[in-house]
Amino acid sequence: MREQVRINAHRLKKRYIGVLTVFSLCFLVLLGRLFVLQVIKHDDYLLKARANIESKTVLKAERGIIYDRNMVALAVNVTTYRIYMSPRDVSGSAEAQLIARGAAEILGVSEEKVLAWANDRSVRDRTLLKSASEEQRNAFISFVSENGLAHALHTEAQSKRYYPYGSLAASVIGFVGTDGGLCGIEAYYDAYLKGEDGVYITYKNASGQTLDSSFDSYVKGRDGCDVILTIDITLQALLEAQLKQTYLDSKAQNKVTGVVLDPQSGAVLAMATYPSFDLNDPYTLSEYYLQKLSDDGINEGDEGFSKAKNNYLYEMWNNKAVSTLYEPGSTFKIFTTSVALEKGVSNVNECFHCAGALKIDGYGTPIRCHKRTGHGTLDFAEALQKSCNPTMIRLAQRIGSSTFMSYFKSFGYTEKTGIDLPGEALGIYHSEEDFNNVELSVYSFGQTFKTTPLRQLCSVSAVANGGCRVTPFVVSEIREVSGQVRYSAVAEKGGRVLGEAVCRTVSDILVSGVDGDGGAKNAAVSGYRIAAKTGTSQKRDIKDENLYVGSCVAYSCYDENNVAVIIAVDEPMCANYYGSSVAAPYVAEFLKGALPYLGILPQNDADKSVAVGDYVGMSIRDAKKAIESLGLTVYTVGNGENVVCQVPYAFERIRKDGGRVILYTDGAAVTDKKVPNVVGMQANDAIRKLIDLGFNVSLGGATDYDRGVGATVIGQDIYDVEAKTGSVITLILRYLDGSE
Repeated sequence: MREQVRINAHRLKKRYIGVLTVFSLCFLVLLGRLFVLQVIKHDDYLLKARANIESKTVLKAERGIIYDRNMVALAVNVTTYRIYMSPRDVSGSAEAQLIARGAAEILGVSEEKVLAWANDRSVRDRTLLKSASEEQRNAFISFVSENGLAHALHTEAQSKRYYPYGSLAASVIGFVGTDGGLCGIEAYYDAYLKGEDGVYITYKNASGQTLDSSFDSYVKGRDGCDVILTIDITLQALLEAQLKQTYLDSKAQNKVTGVVLDPQSGAVLAMATYPSFDLNDPYTLSEYYLQKLSDDGINEGDEGFSKAKNNYLYEMWNNKAVSTLYEPGSTFKIFTTSVALEKGVSNVNECFHCAGALKIDGYGTPIRCHKRTGHGTLDFAEALQKSCNPTMIRLAQRIGSSTFMSYFKSFGYTEKTGIDLPGEALGIYHSEEDFNNVELSVYSFGQTFKTTPLRQLCSVSAVANGGCRVTPFVVSEIREVSGQVRYSAVAEKGGRVLGEAVCRTVSDILVSGVDGDGGAKNAAVSGYRIAAKTGTSQKRDIKDENLYVGSCVAYSCYDENNVAVIIAVDEPMCANYYGSSVAAPYVAEFLKGALPYLGILPQNDADKSVAVGDYVGMSIRDAKKAIESLGLTVYTVGNGENVVCQVPYAFERIRKDGGRVILYTDGAAVTDKKVPNVVGMQANDAIRKLIDLGFNVSLGGATDYDRGVGATVIGQDIYDVEAKTGSVITLILRYLDGSE
């Protein structure tokens, strides 16, 4: 019995030891696990715990301001307000209905939608209006205060991008989306402009109540840098005005584009595409593209509408000067003649003969000149001024394929310009292996290869600046908010491609062509030395349609403040689609405003018009003396001693040649005459007809109207109505005899 008790006790002891061992092992495992969780992985689980209770508030960095070169703000930030609701804090259906009615009335949102949101207690934060104005915010705050709804309704200030000038320089500036810049400068320099957001971290319990503020933390952000452009807002506005006018006059069906460059440094002073778009509303199609959708037969709600709209949006945002390729046509003849002089294969004294076409080896039919009857005998200068294709072919064949292609590369036609804008296109051209006699011949006058308008202007700028390549740039400086400069553009000329003497010779030829009877005489600006060349190229990749690009490139020939400009009109649908008609006159009008603005004044004897003074109230004797000192003729009507009325009126401009001022005295009757319509007449005949009837004449367009066959009147401000004798009739003149 005792033995059995001893055995049982021993067994029981072993059991106790076994159970204790198991529990000890479990405790050790648990202790080890706790050690891992609380010591080894303490930081990891602390972060997870905090993630469940922490609330992060992003403190958005202010986006940098974009300025023009004169520190005029082109892109700024304005304060708007997010108005939001906390459905969890809405107490009952009656309060939900009150909120829904108030939000609909003040914010213009759907009452039914807000009511549904207010009754959804699972949501902590619901935006009612993303971007409210100051007036909407104030009205909403009053509503909240009057109805005791501060526990459920809130407002939050936020920053919104705003463009003070709307569509001005739209394709250059670009715009921003939710995640930053989407095109233009806003996209290219987004890393500088956007800055770094700050973060404010607070901690809340499961009920949403804020915990001890000692746990809160703050990570300071950094506002974006300011970007200063080379763009000049005044020149930009002048360019866009002329692009709009040529678009309307030429009826261009594929938009127009233009670039203004400092040919010495490569700084872009203006760049635009028309029609443009509103930077403050970039996702709304302009009238131009709405019409395209209509022409396509696509209406909102139709299948494929969204895809078509998006395609047109991307096309609308496209910077045509940088991203669209075209054949430069006869503007490229500046290159061919420059290389010919540089290599010594011709000289300014050489004469050529143009029979209207030239047969070349490897091509079945003769290559025609734009003047089908031929130019006859002409010298080197006239060949460029009158844009003779056969002469360009002969020069290119003398240069040779290898040398021609070498210069083609050195001028940059085989690479991008490197401008600091997104989406630049690379030109299309033949490889050296495929560059044979036919290609050499047609390249000589700017056909069968493609480049961008910007690249063409940069290449011509090498001639304008004395022979050096330039790299265009749009941003001159980037500054921190503190004023510290982060980046500064260094305007340096690139490698030399031509000698200075050749550049001066070619420039002089172009200037004399503009001032004389060259194809670019519509680009003349009275009192200024303007070198210009026009071009017209057929769009050969569009079958069964005769579509063209008319363009003009020009530059002012001065040591300082000189400027180069190109305007290209894509698919003009007017009768005279040549660059000399659809581009050159608008280049001239741009330069007429730009050059005085840049501080370049016309020669003293250049202006053939004069502004009359204010003579009303003066004695006839004194008025006559003042008028005659201006070189004008005076007529008096009536026998009084003092002037009571004058025609033209004070400060109107009239021509010195044949200009007259009529002074009326007490009791004199003002006589009227019918103004004839002289549109379509030669300028000389039209001016003489109006002067003979007693009217004064003011001229616009080709003011030097008597070169070659003479200019034609294409516009008149007053006609087929009665006007006072001496009234000023404004005529718009243009040369219509040149195609290049």
